[in-house]
Amino acid sequence: MKLAELEARFHALVTAPESVAATLAAGGARADDVHELVVGDARLSAVERLEIYANMYFFRIRDVLRDEFRRTASLLGDSAFHDLAVDYLAAVPPRHPSLREVGARLPAFLAAHSVGRVRPWIAELARLERTRLELVDATDAEALTLDRARAMDPAELVELPLGLVPAHAVLENRYTVAPLWRALTAVAGENAAEASPTARGDSLPDHLSPEPPPAVDETLLVWRIGSEIRHRPVDRDERTWLRRLASCATFEQLCELAPPGTPDQVAAAQAYERLGGLIADGLLRAP
Repeated sequence: MKLAELEARFHALVTAPESVAATLAAGGARADDVHELVVGDARLSAVERLEIYANMYFFRIRDVLRDEFRRTASLLGDSAFHDLAVDYLAAVPPRHPSLREVGARLPAFLAAHSVGRVRPWIAELARLERTRLELVDATDAEALTLDRARAMDPAELVELPLGLVPAHAVLENRYTVAPLWRALTAVAGENAAEASPTARGDSLPDHLSPEPPPAVDETLLVWRIGSEIRHRPVDRDERTWLRRLASCATFEQLCELAPPGTPDQVAAAQAYERLGGLIADGLLRAP
């Protein structure tokens, strides 16, 4: 048997959703047929040794998912999250060699899963957790600072093409996930994650579990400033600004987004105020 065939067979047995013994039986193979892969001895048979690899494969990935989706796991509880991980890996096996990518498709999978259909806000929470992780290594760009903006000639600032830094994302939710995130953070403790129930994979105590969020549309802006990941809800007007800034806009063009009938001076004052907030948050690219 060629090396590639051995590797493929080993991978199929170790990553199968059933046990190694059950997988062999389903394929009409016998336990003795794996001697080319692993050698057994008096302590453990070849199949038992393969089972160790199979268990390590699953539990390592499950633990990575639980660390990445800490708040999601805390809402589901250890047993339910374990079952979710089993279903996820069976339906969506990893495609990338890095464990960094293993959870990329979990939020979408959770949204279509029975758990997500019953409690759809959990999938939106998972999407926020994954988005924050992805922005950690998003493309860097120098941000426009307030000091630099103040040093500009007003005419120069008005004509300056303004655009958002790449390390941002806008999430449209059907539920108010931001308060749910804050509640879970307050319970688990962002800075005490190692000691929190969430980090261990346990569910939160019933008397501490936050209430389901209201079914109210929410737009979340998620971004990185320096090495810190932040997110906050945005109102309808700011959402309109973000859409416009996604393809760059000048100050004059942003003023045009004011409601019809708004006096020019009022529109300019409101635009300056909103622009200052975006610059303070490190959301605009430096020229």
